[in-house]
Amino acid sequence: MIRLVLCLVIFWNVENFFDPFDDLLTHDDDFTPGGSYSWTWQRFVKKRNDIAKTLIACGNRVDGEWEAPCIIGLCEIENFFVLYQLVNDSPLAPLNYGIVHSDSPDPRGIDVALLYRKERFKPLKTRFYPIYGDGGIVVETRTILYVKGIMDQRDTIHFIVTHWPSKRGGAMAQKHRMAASAILLRVTDSIAGSSCGARILVMGDFNDPPNSPPLRRLISGGLTNVSPGNTYKYRGAWECVDQFLVSSSIRQGLEYVKVARLPHLLEQDRTHMGDKPRRTYQGPVYKGGISDHLPITLKFITFVTYGVTTR
Repeated sequence: MIRLVLCLVIFWNVENFFDPFDDLLTHDDDFTPGGSYSWTWQRFVKKRNDIAKTLIACGNRVDGEWEAPCIIGLCEIENFFVLYQLVNDSPLAPLNYGIVHSDSPDPRGIDVALLYRKERFKPLKTRFYPIYGDGGIVVETRTILYVKGIMDQRDTIHFIVTHWPSKRGGAMAQKHRMAASAILLRVTDSIAGSSCGARILVMGDFNDPPNSPPLRRLISGGLTNVSPGNTYKYRGAWECVDQFLVSSSIRQGLEYVKVARLPHLLEQDRTHMGDKPRRTYQGPVYKGGISDHLPITLKFITFVTYGVTTR
């Protein structure tokens, strides 16, 4: 009997997933009970549980059984506490996720993170790469997260989670995205150079479309952009900023790549027609949504078993 063993990966920018407590080391005052968003514990818990339910909804059926996401990449996470809450005090709790996270130099304190099913993935190495600007000075933005591990006790996979500088800084922000691209390329080149056929999966909010110079640099380095489509709407136009890039050894085993356009994540766009992501806030007004980005999902074959029927 031949059985495919599959891995479901999700990436999602969850937009300002803050706790309601004031961190004196970061600019998080807006997301406190007395801040401009009146961010309370009750609102935090609602967002936490809504994120968890959405991640569960992104799971799928395998041989008639529901399967939870194996790997989850997240960005716009404030700290370890909100991740601990998400995996231990929400509907995700029974699924036993592990957490890979570190605080970044971002002034608001938002970070990237990786969640993984402990029964399927064992991290062997983690590293957080800062972005360097002129003069070798660390840019105050999110670090690039690298995790090497073993999937299902036999498949070595390299995951990278990134959240590049936004477009708000104009030419300087573009320069920093190019710097992030150069660092990411050095990391993937090093992996590929030390392991022929290395299985690499990069996921992130790149704040740039697939055809931008920073993303084209990664393609020239041997990765394939398999992004499924638009995830973010800006001034009435949908954009593809949340993307997956994979090595050839992952691409050959892809089952699918999708945007999770779940109904509860969308609302009517009364200004520009069509629909748009339902955000937590519209300006200062609390809307009760989750994020201004849609999740993206990817499923690939990790290996093939013969004569084995257990997962």
